[in-house]
Amino acid sequence: KLKGGILIKVNPKHTSQTCIKCGHISKDNRKEQEIFKCVKCGYEAHADHNAAQNILKRAGLARMACQANLIRGRQQEPSEADSSIVV
Repeated sequence: KLKGGILIKVNPKHTSQTCIKCGHISKDNRKEQEIFKCVKCGYEAHADHNAAQNILKRAGLARMACQANLIRGRQQEPSEADSSIVV
């Protein structure tokens, strides 16, 4: 807050098993520690990079929900339900 930032809590559940490209969730997407390979669409990436992209996507959705509530006159912080949306 002091530096103008915003903290959004994001549930990390399945972020390392979810494909950022097609959204498919499977533990088989992450057979190796460092490599993510989607068994549905074939997308490959470094596993940490793919997980980070999923976290950013969820944080963005949570922030948009908070901003929409502010526009409507309701102040609301992201709840656990907001931060665990699977996209």
